[in-house]
Parts: sequence; C-alpha cells; structure tokens
Amino acid sequence: MSLVLFEISDHVAILTLNNPEKRNMLTLEVCSMISAYVAEAETSDRVKALIVTGTGSSFCAGGQLTDINPDRETLAGIYSGFLSIAQCEIPTIAAVNGPAVGAGFNMAIGCDVRIVSKNALFEPRFFGLGLHPGGGSTWMTRQLACWDTAAGMLIFSQAISGELAVKKGLAWKCVDHGDLLDEAIALTSNIRDIPKAILLRTKKTLRTADMCKSHNDILEIETEEQLWSIKQPFARDAISNMINKISSQP
Repeated sequence: MSLVLFEISDHVAILTLNNPEKRNMLTLEVCSMISAYVAEAETSDRVKALIVTGTGSSFCAGGQLTDINPDRETLAGIYSGFLSIAQCEIPTIAAVNGPAVGAGFNMAIGCDVRIVSKNALFEPRFFGLGLHPGGGSTWMTRQLACWDTAAGMLIFSQAISGELAVKKGLAWKCVDHGDLLDEAIALTSNIRDIPKAILLRTKKTLRTADMCKSHNDILEIETEEQLWSIKQPFARDAISNMINKISSQP
C-alpha cells in the first residue's frame, strides 16, 4: 500500500495521504513522496490545480513523534512535505476531511483555499507536545485570520471545527463529508481552460501583494502583468469574442 496516492484527472492533480491506521501522519518518507508529487504537478502542462486530502477519518495527524529531534536537518525533513505544498507555484486546495493536527494543520493552512467537511477540525496542538509552533504556522495563520483567532489557536491552544473555520475566515466552504472531493474539484471549474501561465503569474502577484507596503507598489506589478496577459492569444481571443457578443445583442 502506498502511503501517498497521486493522480491527475483532467486538469486537477489529487494528492491523498493514505495511511488511515496512523491517521495519515507525516513520516520523513511520506514528506519525501509529497515533495516529489508536488513537483510533478507543478511541471505537468495539464495540471491547473492541486488538491490535497486524506483517507479515513483524519486529514493529517502531524509529524511522526519518533522523527522529532532537536536539529535543523530533522525539522527540515518534517517541514519539507507541507512546505512543498505551501510554496507550490500552482493553485492549491486542501480538502480537509477530518482533524488537521500539528504539521497537518500547517499543511491545511498552507494551501491557497480550504474546503472542509463537517468532520474537519483545525488543531495546532504544538503545546500538547511542549513545542513552540513551527513551520511558519504563526505567519500562515495570521495571513488568514485576525489576531483573536490566531492567538486563540496558537497561544491558547484552541481547536476549531470546520464550520467555525469558515466563520473565522480559515476556510472557504463547509460541506457534507461525502461531497468534499467533488466540491474541491468543482472549485477549479472556472480555471479549467485558463492558460497555466496566467494562473502561475496571478498566484505569484497575490503572494507579493502580502508583502507590498502600498497600493502603488502592487499597482505597478499588476500593470506589467496585465500588459503581458493582453498580448497573449488567450486574452486576444477572449476580448474579441466578448466584443462580438456585445455587438450582436439587440
């Protein structure tokens, strides 16, 4: 049995953690496999989005405890799986089917969008192991949520349900468990025919916007990117089709 499943279906790559007996924990082997599959998704011309999910009742229970040692190399190995997803160039969706704990929490919040089932649970749980939060979890949580939510979860060690995650701004949508993967795939429907280059550039610009100090900073970047896109055949055809559609209306 493979600990990580990977398939490309049409324009979507689906990466599934597949060790339900161990609640899909992140061993060093699993993290290496995740990194390799993410790289494959990034380089495939077909793939416009990557969906990450888990089998069984858990999304991911975090890192394997026996792998946790006080050295940077070991931590880097544990981090490598979810960081490859957090740093992925293509759009990413976490289809959170159950508890996302510790490093599994990092994996979920490292995705661009989260669709959660009613069984989902976001549980940092670093303090339960006597650990300071790691893997960039403080930064990622603050990018998604207000101070109260970030402090409640990371300082006061509070877990939140999938339904509450939507209300707190940590997730896009909460759905029935059986509809989770279909809903995640459906979210990608509007980008199915969009050129991959536009998606990559837009995601890069969106990330850059987080670091810009002013509106004018990002305005300059967006202007250059939009000028590039206008020159592409896809945009020229889309604009021409829209002009024809408008001119044909009574």
